Amino acid sequence: MTRPLFALAALCALALAPSVSDAQSRRDRDRDRDHERDRDSDRDRDRIRGIRLSFQRERTPYREITMSVGALHSNDDDKNFPMASLRADWRLRRWLRSEFGVSYATGSIDRLENGSNPTDDRTLQLATATVGLRAELPTPWVRPYVGAAAGLVHRHEEEGAQYVRTTMAFPAGLRLVLSDRVSLRGEARFRFDQRRRGGEAVRIEQTGGLSVAF
Repeated sequence: MTRPLFALAALCALALAPSVSDAQSRRDRDRDRDHERDRDSDRDRDRIRGIRLSFQRERTPYREITMSVGALHSNDDDKNFPMASLRADWRLRRWLRSEFGVSYATGSIDRLENGSNPTDDRTLQLATATVGLRAELPTPWVRPYVGAAAGLVHRHEEEGAQYVRTTMAFPAGLRLVLSDRVSLRGEARFRFDQRRRGGEAVRIEQTGGLSVAF
């Protein structure tokens, strides 16, 4: 009696084995398909993220033009000359920029008679061209900066000598970011202009202006 029962159980096991194996295979295939779908989804997200970052890098402006006006204060005669400047910047790092700039200032100074007594005024013109570097704190809205520049200064005095000498400048300022491409700048630039016969004339540019990136 036991032998027929064992035989029947064996036949049932053989009959059920393919279905169990097929079910297990389906579960394995479904799991593999889910894993493959997850990998494809991860690759798509990485691709989209890379495209977005690349697009953002392309939109980031590398050049900037700043137009400023203000006053040039001279320690020689304690006067302020109206002035204007135009500067172009190139971004080297997120916090570092190169700079090329020109400035022009004009005003009246006292004419000295016999080396001591002032008489009528005479016109003085000062023009500079400099190159330099500027380090800027890359904060979102307000960005303080400092820098250093060197170049040439041209001095033209009415009915007097005109000459070109070297100059050093050290700007310190603040940028107020209005948008990705527009910002306001306020700056004090300390200048050390070489005199014709030696020594330095200390001057300070005090300017405010508009910066446009492109």
